[in-house]
Amino acid sequence: MHTAAKVLLILGAIASVIGIAGMALGAGQVDDLEDSWNTFEYEGATNGTIIIEDTDGKGDIGLTFWVKGVYEDKDGDGTWDVCQNTNVTITESPDVNNSWVSAEILDGNFYNEVQANQGCDANAKNTNNDREGKGLVKIGRACWGCYAGNVSFESNQSVWVTYEEKVGEELGEDIGILILGFVGGFGSICCGILLLIIGGIMALTMKDNKQEVMYSPPVDNQMMMVGNPTTTQMSSPQFGEASQPKMNAPATTHMSQPSFEKPPQGGL
Repeated sequence: MHTAAKVLLILGAIASVIGIAGMALGAGQVDDLEDSWNTFEYEGATNGTIIIEDTDGKGDIGLTFWVKGVYEDKDGDGTWDVCQNTNVTITESPDVNNSWVSAEILDGNFYNEVQANQGCDANAKNTNNDREGKGLVKIGRACWGCYAGNVSFESNQSVWVTYEEKVGEELGEDIGILILGFVGGFGSICCGILLLIIGGIMALTMKDNKQEVMYSPPVDNQMMMVGNPTTTQMSSPQFGEASQPKMNAPATTHMSQPSFEKPPQGGL
């Protein structure tokens, strides 16, 4: 097999394996997304303390409180019953960034909120079922614009508490890994398949690149090639008669110079 074909096939196989691993990593993050979304600081608790980190020092969006139930207004007073039945009190909170809208007024305390600026008004648009899978509905928030510090709460009903910025950070990491896994894995698989196809074609169409090496004997040992160039014949000496070299040169005519020392003899 041609060397170039071997290299492409090997690279294609490696890229495909890496791509499959990346896709598997991305698929695994789907479950992690759900886990990150359902990360609670407290579950079914009536009191507790949560540490606000505020890593940028500009204030934190705070905590969200959830309860088991559904949005309904059985008494018809215009307020969701779950909000009326749950009382949350903040017993400790850090300072707040007063530049945040309403932060100075709220001063880190709990306030009812389902959708922004709608409190717990009973209307079809003022619902939040983001964690409906857990059977939870949102009733309010606390510590809006708080700097770093401790937030302590007490409740007359069991509540579930999420720390919004921490949930957002975990979701961001999971989404980043998911995108990297799926996009990178898919691209690597496509590249690997392409390399395998090209390598396969080259393996079928290109000849081996090994070169034939011909041995040339030294000049002193060369043998006379007679007739078929693949057949070597050696002439043996003839001992029956004097060995004379055979010359193919043209015949030479020698002319003798006449001698005048003796007169020619002869007669009639």
